[in-house]
Amino acid sequence: MSHFESHIEQIIATLRDEQALRTLTPIAALADGRYSLLADEPQQPLVNLNSNDYLALHDATCHFAGETDLTNSLERLSAKDLGSTSSRLLSGDRKEMHQLEQCIAHSLRHESALLFNSGYHANAGILPALKLPGMVVLADKLIHASMIDGIRLSGLPFERFRHNDVTNLQRLIEKHHSSESCQHIIVMAESIYSMDGDLAPLQAFVDLKRAYPKVALYIDEAHAIGVRGAHGYGLCEELGLLSEIDLLVGTFGKALGSMGAYVACSEAVRTLLITRCRSLIYSTMLPPLIVQWVLAIWQALPTFSGRRAHLLSLQQELATQLATLPSQIVPTPESHILPIICGSRERARALAQALLHEGYFIRPIMSPTVPAGSERLRISLTAGLSSSDVKRLCQVILAHLA
Repeated sequence: MSHFESHIEQIIATLRDEQALRTLTPIAALADGRYSLLADEPQQPLVNLNSNDYLALHDATCHFAGETDLTNSLERLSAKDLGSTSSRLLSGDRKEMHQLEQCIAHSLRHESALLFNSGYHANAGILPALKLPGMVVLADKLIHASMIDGIRLSGLPFERFRHNDVTNLQRLIEKHHSSESCQHIIVMAESIYSMDGDLAPLQAFVDLKRAYPKVALYIDEAHAIGVRGAHGYGLCEELGLLSEIDLLVGTFGKALGSMGAYVACSEAVRTLLITRCRSLIYSTMLPPLIVQWVLAIWQALPTFSGRRAHLLSLQQELATQLATLPSQIVPTPESHILPIICGSRERARALAQALLHEGYFIRPIMSPTVPAGSERLRISLTAGLSSSDVKRLCQVILAHLA
């Protein structure tokens, strides 16, 4: 074993001792939206509570039998275009990509939009490409790792404001806005936060933008697109704020059941991103087959009101059933994402194992993904679950935590 490999083995051993070593767990789809762990013999049907497939769209052949337009779209997909063959700036561009961007821009009330291979590609690449003299970034303490990486890659000066604390944010804005060296302030937040499921005070952010001309808003709707709003266009649509957000990011890899991401923006921003954004320029583009399917899903988003209503009813059922637990264990639910704060790795693993025994697959969330002492189970509800699934889930949680 080389010196290099020996050192790696030592790090792995330390992580294993600290119970901080991450592992992969292959699963397989069974009938009726259930899953199994491939290591299980015999295979036990499991309810998947880890999924971000909030509208239960990932299995098109299963879920769209009664939705004629989507079934027809699935049948029309061209199997010839399985790979884009290059980056978009070389020969990876297709008309469907422009059609999807135009559709997104129109839906989200922006001049333009630009596709990315993933939310990580978008968030890691946008800020470095838009870096301007005198630009400062103010970011919520709980923004996603991809947004943090984008800030770091940009090399821009930045400060973090307390989570969802508008007063703290305003104080930082005033400090920088009055400085002659500061020309632009980018405020970064998520509309729905992935680990706590709480909502950003978007209206207050927009009010600050209106009051301070140097401010621009960068909002990630990854966990809201498809789920919130009358047409499924996110929390910004629900609050009537779509056109107020300068950089509106979202993903196709969660509620839309596919892969890829977008930013809705001005035409000028799109032009500069195409010219400067390294995660776009130096990546092979999404397969045209995927883009065609996402276009069909996006156009169908307004028709999924029944799925959104069912998801909301599951959220309300979960909140009602778990209302007796202290708020430090189960915060007041604001979305389809609900954390069960266990407070330690051992307790989180124990609860996850108890749920697995009862047919629920959920992975514990450990530090450093969340701060030490806030280890948790992150219950991710999807429209594929039933009311009985949720009721039985709550019975297991209450019995274990009582």
